[in-house]
Amino acid sequence: MRYIFFILFFLYIFSSCSVYRNSQVHDDSGDNDFSGAIIKLSEEEQRKFDYYFLEANRFKAINETKKSFMYFAEALKIDTTCAVCAYELARILLSGDNIDEAEKLMEKAVRYSPDNRYYVTLLSSIYQNNGKGEDAVKVGERLLDFSDPPSVDDLYFVAQLHIENGMYDKAISNLKKIEEQVGINEAITFEIYQLFIESNDLKSAQKELEKLIEEYPSNGDYRVYLGDFFLQNRDFKRAFEEYKRVLKIQPDNGKVHFSLANYYFNVEDTVSFKEELLKGFSSKDVDFEDKFRRFIPFVSQFGSKDNPLTREDVIKFYDVLLKIHPYQADLYRSYGSFLVDQGQKEEALKIYQKGIDMDASRPDLWQEYLVLLSEVGDNEELASKSSLAITFFPEEPLFRLFHGVALFQQDELEKSAKTLEKGLEYTDDNVRLKGQFHAYLGDIYHSMGNVDKSFQHYEEALKIDENNIIVLNNYSYYLALENRDLDRAERMSAKTIELEPGNATYLDTYAWVLFKKGRYTEAKFIMERAIDNLKEPSGVIYEHYGDILYKTGDIEGAVKQWNNALKYDGHSDLLEDKIKRKTYIDGE
Repeated sequence: MRYIFFILFFLYIFSSCSVYRNSQVHDDSGDNDFSGAIIKLSEEEQRKFDYYFLEANRFKAINETKKSFMYFAEALKIDTTCAVCAYELARILLSGDNIDEAEKLMEKAVRYSPDNRYYVTLLSSIYQNNGKGEDAVKVGERLLDFSDPPSVDDLYFVAQLHIENGMYDKAISNLKKIEEQVGINEAITFEIYQLFIESNDLKSAQKELEKLIEEYPSNGDYRVYLGDFFLQNRDFKRAFEEYKRVLKIQPDNGKVHFSLANYYFNVEDTVSFKEELLKGFSSKDVDFEDKFRRFIPFVSQFGSKDNPLTREDVIKFYDVLLKIHPYQADLYRSYGSFLVDQGQKEEALKIYQKGIDMDASRPDLWQEYLVLLSEVGDNEELASKSSLAITFFPEEPLFRLFHGVALFQQDELEKSAKTLEKGLEYTDDNVRLKGQFHAYLGDIYHSMGNVDKSFQHYEEALKIDENNIIVLNNYSYYLALENRDLDRAERMSAKTIELEPGNATYLDTYAWVLFKKGRYTEAKFIMERAIDNLKEPSGVIYEHYGDILYKTGDIEGAVKQWNNALKYDGHSDLLEDKIKRKTYIDGE
């Protein structure tokens, strides 16, 4: 068991500092010696001190932290015993994670104001954070002398110090003192229970749960916890008996069904395990977060040999949970993701849509939905839904990216460019996403015939990611079409082959760049590699192959490839002319 111990930042406001006050000065010979002698400032020193101190507090009040720090530091130079000054300086240093310097200042604050609860608590916390547990406990325990009996807050703070430093017996003692003051308290009792478990004192741990049952006999949850205790210690008989008692006391107790499910799982009764799990998920007595926390491990570990649930079981439980908790966006998102993993994308789309209908305020749910629409290629629906998402989240660039791409796929080029240019304005904090915007805008402007603007966006995309393989391929291909900067086009295209050597499209681009440079034999060799790696027939690749063969003098082979290209989409409008005239026509 680990208790996370946080440094506490106490915003204690000091309204004034007496002009004529006695202070203490310390003997620097001892680290934890909080004794000192009384000193008094001269009238001139007191006047200067008061000025700096008041200015420090004035700047603090208007959140001028740097100026406040400077004036507190000057005040502390004049009166080195000013505990308030040391505390305020330490507080500012802590906000900047300068813990070591803050520690020194808080040692000074406690030295000169040893009875200040805030100073003692903060110094103890700093010691603990800096790995000085012994010092943290020694200073913190001083709180227990501040009142008789010690306050509940002080007892709890010191108990947490003891826990953090493995002093469980002392922690239990202080927690029980809290119970003496406030009575039996579930949170405190469970903390004591957990400490006994950590100490392997199972009998005492059991007594803590029995204490709760005795105090609250009508609350079945405590008997559930006792049953769980027996179950964890492999005492199945007593665990089962406690669960049955719960059902007699509270027939509607939903938690007991999850515990019974664990019991049946341990005794390898899978049928009863599923029945109890279903009862738990169907119960209105258990809140959604508790159910979801119990359910998600079965989903995340679906398919593992230790998971007793089938796909049908998981879907049944999702449907039950949705029926009881129809407004939980996390449930729709999880269900949709599970269906996607199972290859049921159409069903997943329906679930995402229902989730958005119930709660349209979740951008993560919108994102899952739009990603899936993009994957299934439903550009019309993607354009419609991404437009709706933008109305809810106008400054979310990803939704504008989806909308722009969907419009691009529908040849709505001007609308697409406008959408993406607007979305680009919101990508300042997301460099990778900004690169995607530039990449798509490069493609769109080239389709619109605005070559210069297209190339500008490609340049911006490559500044962000010089290995953006799609941009490298498209940019190099379009440079080749324009007969512009063919040396750079070759370098970029060669990099795509280096990054993904078996991609037919990238090989085709590289061959075409070489063709444009007049290196026809090399182009033929590369194009043959592209043909070898083709997964589906391509009109443009067969046409390019024919063009290259023509330039190498193989006219018969060229015409054969041109005729082959004619069977498939992607070829140029000049293809039929090439076949008819049996000659290469430079139209690209």
